[in-house]
Amino acid sequence: MKTVWLVNPYGPIEGEDWRTYSFNQFGRYLSNRNFKVIWWTANFAHHFKNYRSNGWKDIQVNENFIIRLVPTSSYKKNISIGRFKKDIVFAKNSYKKFKESERPDIIVSADNPLTMNYPTFKYAADHNIPVVYDQMDLWPEFIEKVAGKNTRKVLKILFRPVYRQRKKNYQQLAGVVALGSNYLKKAIEIEPTLIKKPQALIYNGIDVNKFREKLNNQIDIKNLPLHKEENEVWCVFAGTLGPSYDVETIIECAKIFNQNENNNIRFIVAGSGPLEGKVKEASKKLDNFCYIGKLLPEDLIPVYGKCDIGLSTYSANSNVDMPDKFYDYTAAGLAVVNSLQGEVREHIERKNAGINYAAGNIESFYNSIQHVSEKEKLALLKKNSYQMAIEFDENKQNRKLLEVINKVLEV
Repeated sequence: MKTVWLVNPYGPIEGEDWRTYSFNQFGRYLSNRNFKVIWWTANFAHHFKNYRSNGWKDIQVNENFIIRLVPTSSYKKNISIGRFKKDIVFAKNSYKKFKESERPDIIVSADNPLTMNYPTFKYAADHNIPVVYDQMDLWPEFIEKVAGKNTRKVLKILFRPVYRQRKKNYQQLAGVVALGSNYLKKAIEIEPTLIKKPQALIYNGIDVNKFREKLNNQIDIKNLPLHKEENEVWCVFAGTLGPSYDVETIIECAKIFNQNENNNIRFIVAGSGPLEGKVKEASKKLDNFCYIGKLLPEDLIPVYGKCDIGLSTYSANSNVDMPDKFYDYTAAGLAVVNSLQGEVREHIERKNAGINYAAGNIESFYNSIQHVSEKEKLALLKKNSYQMAIEFDENKQNRKLLEVINKVLEV
C-alpha cells in the first residue's frame, strides 16, 4: 500500500460545521482506493479562529486516513503578521516531525510560498520524494493587490526572494493541480517545464446528487418567510460578511428595490463577519431583506431550494477564480449573478447560467438582478445552471488527483 502525505495548514477538517474541504475529500477518496493517507494540517482552525487540540493530535477518519494536527500559534485577522507567524510555526513543527516519521511515497502540498521551501520542499528534496503542488490561490500576489500603492512598492521588493524560491520549488515538482484554470496557467507561467508534467484542473466540488436530495427538506429558520409569494424572486448570498465581498452593494440595491411599488425581489443573506452589523440593520429596516444568521451547510441547502438567484458577489480586489458557493448554487439550479473576473465568469457565459456585473457598481448590480428576474429568462438560466452542476461533482473531480498520482508513481 502506497503512502500519500497531504500537507496543508488550512481548511475545515472532518466533523467541523463547514462545507467539505478539498483536502478532506482527497483524503477520503484516496484512502478508499488502497492508499494510506496522512493529512498534516494546523491545530488552529482558520475558519473558526479556535484551537482543535492542545498540541499534536491524530484523528482517525477511517482505517487508511489520518488527519494529523500540528501545533501552531493563533491569529485573529486573515491578513496579519499573526497569520504569517502561524504558517512559520506550522512549517517548523511539521518539518521536525516529518524527519521522525516513516517516509511517504508521494506528497500533495499546498505550502504557503511565504515559508520559502519549508516544510514540504526541503524534506522532499532531502529524501527524494515526488511532490505534487496544489495551486489553490495566488500568494503573495494577493497581498500586493490589496495593499496601498506605497506599501505595494515595498512589498514587491520584500517578496523578491519569495518569488525566486517559489520558482525553484516549482522546478522540483513532479506534477501540479489547481482549483481554477487561471491558477493552473499561473503555475505553468512561473515554471514552464510543468507543461510536460502530470497536471489537472480539480474543482472543489460537491456530491451533487446527495446535495439535491436535501433541497426540498422542511425548514423553519428565523427571519426567513414561511411562504414565498407566487411572483416573488428570491436572491441568496451565503458566505463571509466582510470587505472581500460586495455585501454593501447588495444592501444598497435592496434599498432601491424596496422603494419600487411593484417590487417582487427579496434578498436572503446568511453568514457572519465584520459587516454583520450593517446586514442586521438592513434586515430590520427593509421589507425585502432577510438576514438569517450563520447556518450549518446542511441547513443552507433547503434555503437554496426556495431561492431563484445565487449571488456570487465579491469585491473588485478579489482574485478568487472559482468560489465554492458556485458549486452549491449550480447544484440547486440557481441563476448566478457574479462579479468575479476569473474562470467562473467564463462558465456562466459559456453555459448561459446567469449574468456578470461590475463589482461595487450598484447600478450594474441592480440592472443585472432586473434582467435575470424576468420570468422566461430566469427559467432558462436556472435550467442551464442545474444541468451544468454535474461537471463539478466531487467524485469526478477527485478522480483527477488519483490519475495524477498514478502517473507520477507510474502505477
